[in-house]
Amino acid sequence: MAENGFHDYKCPNCGGPLAFRGDLNKMACEYCDSQFDMSEFSQDTQVKEEVTDWQQNAAQKMDGAGMKEYVCNTCAAVLVAEETTGATECPYCGNPLVIKDTFEGINLPDGIIPFAVDKAKAQEALQNFYKGKKLIPDSFIDKNRIDNINGLYVPFWLFDCDTEGDCFYRATKERQYDKGDEVWKEIQDFAVSRSAKMRFEKVPADGSKEMKDAYMDSLEPYDYSKITDYNPAYMSGYVANKYDEDANAVKERVDYRIRTTAKQKIRDTVKGYSSVNATAENINIHDGRVRYCMLPVWMLSTQWNGQVYSFAMNGQSGKVVGDLPIDQGKCTKVFLTSALIVAAIALAILYFAMDGFGVGTIVGALVAGLIGGFVSLSSAKAAMVASEKGQADQFLDENSFALTRQEDRHTGTRHEMVRKKENKQG
Repeated sequence: MAENGFHDYKCPNCGGPLAFRGDLNKMACEYCDSQFDMSEFSQDTQVKEEVTDWQQNAAQKMDGAGMKEYVCNTCAAVLVAEETTGATECPYCGNPLVIKDTFEGINLPDGIIPFAVDKAKAQEALQNFYKGKKLIPDSFIDKNRIDNINGLYVPFWLFDCDTEGDCFYRATKERQYDKGDEVWKEIQDFAVSRSAKMRFEKVPADGSKEMKDAYMDSLEPYDYSKITDYNPAYMSGYVANKYDEDANAVKERVDYRIRTTAKQKIRDTVKGYSSVNATAENINIHDGRVRYCMLPVWMLSTQWNGQVYSFAMNGQSGKVVGDLPIDQGKCTKVFLTSALIVAAIALAILYFAMDGFGVGTIVGALVAGLIGGFVSLSSAKAAMVASEKGQADQFLDENSFALTRQEDRHTGTRHEMVRKKENKQG
C-alpha cells in the first residue's frame, strides 16, 4: 500500500516484495530469485489496497401499517415500533422520545433473530453484572433505574467472503556456541513465504451510529443458526432501530477484521524460528456477500452525576456489557489490599529463600507488592468497560483454511560475538 508517496512493488511471478538492486540495476525478488528490468515496471505493478466489492440482495421495504416512528431530540436516534408499544424513552440516552406524524418505511431485513431473554431475566442479569464489579460506586447501584430497560432490534450487516493471502517473512534460526574465551551466536537467515485461502461467514457490523461498536463487538457471538425470516409479529412489544449506516459505510471495519485474522492465521503456520518479521502481507477478499439482519439487544441508559451510562445485553444469550463509573476510593482500596497481600506472600517466600530478612528481601517484597497492586487494579478497571474487536477469528470457517504454497529458503548465515566468558578463579 502506498504511504507518504512511496510504493511497494510485488513480484509478478510469486507476489513477493521486490527491491531495487544497484549491483544489477534491476528489481529482484528474494523469495523466487526473479529479476526484472526497470523498463518492465509501471503503475500496474504497485501493490494497492484492494477495495472489496460486497454484493447485496435487492432491498424491499417493510410494511408500515400499524407502526409508528419515534425520534430522540437529544441523540437523534430514529426508532420504529408498533402503535401499541409503550416505548417512551430512548434506549441510547434515556431521554424522552417524540412520535413523528409519518412513518418512513425501512428496508425489510433478510433475517431476524427473535428475543430469547425476556425483560425479567434481563433485569436480573443486569443486577448480577453490577455485583461482580469491585470499583462501581454504591450510590450508582442504588439509584439505577433497571425498570426502564428496553428491548431493541439493532440493524446488522453480516458479511460472507472467500479470502486468499500471500505473506512473506524474514526469519532467523539462532544458536550459541563457545569459541575460546568468547560466546558466539550463529544466525541463519531465511526467506519464508506462505499462501493460503480461507472463508469467513457472517462477520457482523452494526448499522447504527448511535450504538457503540465496542458494545456490539463485546456482545458477540450470536447463534446465527437461529436466524429466521422476518415476521412483523416479532416486533410486538419491542422497538427497531432504523439503520443510518449502510453496508458501504461499515465495510472498511469488516475488511480490517477479516484481513487481521487472515494475516494472523497465515503467520501461525510459520514455526520453528527464533524470530519472524513480516515483509509483505497481501490479503485479497472476493466473492463477498452481505445480508441485512435484525439482532435482539436489551438496552438501558441511566444518568448519574451528570453523565449518561449505557448498558447492552445480547437478547439471545443474556451476555451483558457496559461502561461503568469508577469510584476512586475503591480504586485505592483494591490497589492497597492487593499490594499488601502480594507483598506479604513475597516476603515469606524470600525470607526462606534468602535465609532471613535483609534489604534485598524487603525491596523484593515491596516491588512484588506494587506489581501485584497494579495488575489487580488494571484487571478490575478492564471489567468496567467494553472494547472493540480487531479480529474476526470466531467467524472463520476452520475447515476452509488451506495452505496453497509453503516455502522456506535459506539465504545466508552470520556469526556474531555475544560476550566474553567470565573468568572464574578458585
